[in-house]
Amino acid sequence: MSTRFVAAMVAGSACVLFILANLPVEWANDKAPIAKWLFDADKFSSGKLDPTEGAWPLHILGEPKWDKQTSSAHFSGGMDQGVLVFKKGESVPKINPEALSLEAWVRLDCGSRMGGLIGMVDDNRYGGQGFSLGYDEDRFRFGLATEGARKGDGVLTWIRSQSPIKPGVWTHLVATYDGSTMCLYVNGRMEAKSTEQQGPIIMASAPFVVGGYADDDERVPLVGSMKSAALFDIALNVEAIITSYKQDMALTSLAPATGIPYFLVTPYLQYPTTDSIRVGFETSEESAGVVEFGEEIPLKRKVETPLGTMHHATLEGLKTSTSYFYKVTATTKGGDKIAGQVLTFKTAALPGESFNFAVFGDSQRNRRMTGQVATRAFENRPSFLLHLGDVVDDGADKGQWLHDLFRPCQELFGRVAMMPTIGNHEKNHPFYYQYFNLPAPEFHYKFTWGDADFFAIDSNKPLVPGEGQLAWLEKELASSKAKWKFCYHHHPCYSSDSDDYGDTFNGKQSTFGTEKLRQLASLYEKYRVDMVMNGHIHAYERTFPIKGNKVDDSGVVYLTSGGFGAGLENFTPTPSYFKAANRVDYHMVLFTIHGNSLQLRAYDKDGHLFDSWMKTK
Repeated sequence: MSTRFVAAMVAGSACVLFILANLPVEWANDKAPIAKWLFDADKFSSGKLDPTEGAWPLHILGEPKWDKQTSSAHFSGGMDQGVLVFKKGESVPKINPEALSLEAWVRLDCGSRMGGLIGMVDDNRYGGQGFSLGYDEDRFRFGLATEGARKGDGVLTWIRSQSPIKPGVWTHLVATYDGSTMCLYVNGRMEAKSTEQQGPIIMASAPFVVGGYADDDERVPLVGSMKSAALFDIALNVEAIITSYKQDMALTSLAPATGIPYFLVTPYLQYPTTDSIRVGFETSEESAGVVEFGEEIPLKRKVETPLGTMHHATLEGLKTSTSYFYKVTATTKGGDKIAGQVLTFKTAALPGESFNFAVFGDSQRNRRMTGQVATRAFENRPSFLLHLGDVVDDGADKGQWLHDLFRPCQELFGRVAMMPTIGNHEKNHPFYYQYFNLPAPEFHYKFTWGDADFFAIDSNKPLVPGEGQLAWLEKELASSKAKWKFCYHHHPCYSSDSDDYGDTFNGKQSTFGTEKLRQLASLYEKYRVDMVMNGHIHAYERTFPIKGNKVDDSGVVYLTSGGFGAGLENFTPTPSYFKAANRVDYHMVLFTIHGNSLQLRAYDKDGHLFDSWMKTK
């Protein structure tokens, strides 16, 4: 068990109508918490928050904004602010593996793919350990792992509340486990229950976190506010939970909080080169931004962005193939600060250097699955990302950009630059060009990494030989000296999909792809493109090399990767002549380039390898 506590305390309270008293719950001795903290300014001094129960003060880093009316703390989502850490050598509460309860009063201003309030958890595709009371995009949740589930090798069970999260509204949460039953209570009412876990909790080697989610490879800050947090070494009964809820139930009647500044879109990376990279972020109200960066902390360089809500900063003068740290801070006209966590990026490699990159397409509107595949991608630590279009389901719906793309992918996009091509679902809407800061004219562009050139085009627009995009593409392909060449666009030249190109289960032959794009095949063959990638079809397919519409070892391989969240599709009932491999599942594809060798590996949403392919030159 870790000897330190970490807590990121979170954003604050507004529109409070009256002062609420902090009346202590009269616990029976056997039901008293072993640790409890009230986020009250009067209990905070010299960076330390004194406990109301137990003997463990919380050491607060940063400068929280305290709301005395509700006795809560205000933070706006930066993990580097409001982090509560127990100093080395200080004792920590002894957690009972046989039974526990977690209690919190919280007000969330926006959710995330997953977030934490109280916990000590490690969650990854190999299993899980520990426990966590938290939330996801629209529900509260409670999870833990015990020795009695899946032969004791560690698997987390998550239960979710029936009622949705109400942004800006105070909520009382209690999670209990008695050795055989998990329960989740919302405002005194049990809303979820499970008996899948049995026996002692498998304690995680992660820190005990209050007001944030953190395990070995994830850091998710809160945007909201926290009034109290408590840990018990028993499973509280319903009567005790209701009694505790009633102490501050007036909080639930307050008008929803509004006007608290935070990141609508947390910092994310775009267009890396050998000496520069672009950082984007969006704030909920007008602010001036500062991006600090450097090879080590403290960060010694910075770029400022002007007053506004949408921000793009270009960091220049960087070293080639070098890892950097960066941090974004925004200051509103009223002086409120929005601080991001310290993140990382790496500049592009030079020819001769090895690297890998991840590919996926068609996230559309399935935030839970998009988040899961994004986690798989980040586990492989790619150098950069390619998105093959249909990044959202409706490009005109701003909420989809915020909730279905950026929020599920915030950890991935904050550390790995993503280079998209536009799909039909974006509808060529201005939001696409607002959020993606790509080389002009943005709907087509080229970039280089190591020994490879990448060419993106918009397959929604007319493609006329010798004109527009095709004239640009042929000129760029003809001048490319790269060892490896990749082209990508949303629609497929070749596809074995069952019904987009002919209703093959009901008596119609397939056209095997988008016929208007076939004219591109001769261009790809002429300039010896190694692979052409597309989305649009919500499945995975890799073709044999194709030349002149026939399988030919000297031809071009076409890859469909449309499994980033959109509803899955199927293939023709009989195999097409060009099909080398296919799969109906959510997935991502990882490429590795090392000298004269190219390797493709495709992983499903759970991290299982289902296809691989190699090419050498």
